[in-house]
Amino acid sequence: MRIDSGRGSLPWRLLAAVGACVVTLTACGSSEEPSAELADDFLCAMEAKSPEHEQLLRIMRADSYTSQVDHRAARFVEGMQINLRGEPEYRVTPSIRACVFFRNNGREAGQTTLTYTWAPPADVEKPGGPAGTRRYRLNGARGTSEDTATSLFVRCDLPGDLEEPSKKMLLRADASFTLNPGAVKDHGTQDQQMSWLYLMTRRTTEALGCANEPLAEDPVVKPLTEGTPS
Repeated sequence: MRIDSGRGSLPWRLLAAVGACVVTLTACGSSEEPSAELADDFLCAMEAKSPEHEQLLRIMRADSYTSQVDHRAARFVEGMQINLRGEPEYRVTPSIRACVFFRNNGREAGQTTLTYTWAPPADVEKPGGPAGTRRYRLNGARGTSEDTATSLFVRCDLPGDLEEPSKKMLLRADASFTLNPGAVKDHGTQDQQMSWLYLMTRRTTEALGCANEPLAEDPVVKPLTEGTPS
């Protein structure tokens, strides 16, 4: 049997379609394919004098810091999509660490770590936290902040086959502050941490493509409580 190799043949058309998919990366693939348009450090880079940059300097009581990108933005998005979908199972992770910021004041000076995961809405209402933990509501998002950890829960409506899973879960952002040089139950620092986490998570909602643009407005950080009693 002879297979026609002319330009109008089926084999040629199949090869052309495959080639188009390779070139565009996402046009013919699943939504797991990372976007090629995001800068690798999109989730972590802060411009000098930006609110994020200035707030992190205040939080860490530092003159400067060094950034470490743990996941390139496109791969981060791919991983978060896999985690939300729950498949392929062997690639699902509990959370994804996006960035680490090291305080440039010696090895023991401390660091700030930024991590993301998906959480059921019921987690927002869970009580607890150490004494002094403050709770927040910011433009529909919810969060808590204590001396060394701050969390933010955000609704993120995603398109396509992720629409239904995204309606059942919330995007959870966690910032941890090791060896925070601030005072114990430093409420001013807690508010700064919450504002900083909000601004950094805004980038994540943009990268993920949250159709509802949940953090488009600037944060007005005002705690709902004065802190969890001891």
